[in-house]
Amino acid sequence: MNDDELIEGLRRAFPPVPDHLVGLGLAAFDWLAPDATLATLAYDAGETPAGVRGGEPRSLTFAGPGVHVEIEICGREIVGQLTPPADAEVILRSPHGERGTRTDVSGAFILPEVPAGLVSLLFRPADGTSVVTSWIHV
Repeated sequence: MNDDELIEGLRRAFPPVPDHLVGLGLAAFDWLAPDATLATLAYDAGETPAGVRGGEPRSLTFAGPGVHVEIEICGREIVGQLTPPADAEVILRSPHGERGTRTDVSGAFILPEVPAGLVSLLFRPADGTSVVTSWIHV
């Protein structure tokens, strides 16, 4: 068996990966922020059961080395606080894309119209550092 026959045999044994899956795989690398400090989920006050509308706000705290992010999820809106306070770009990351806002001088921010599903927050303060939260379901 030569190389061409081997490759043809592998193509028959393993069907091609659909284009949308290849796109999702490549997009996963866009979410990578290797230089960012990771703030992992330290506290989750509880989740509204699936399918329940108008539930109580969900409070979460993320903690990393020298940084805390507190957020409250109210329906499709995230209200949060970066501690220590810093003027920073806030990027909401999800499979639906990215969009952002900025913190105010006290480190507070609001993200309206958050898509349902997996989300992560990336903070880019003016000092050139970055902080990223672990992924959560909203």
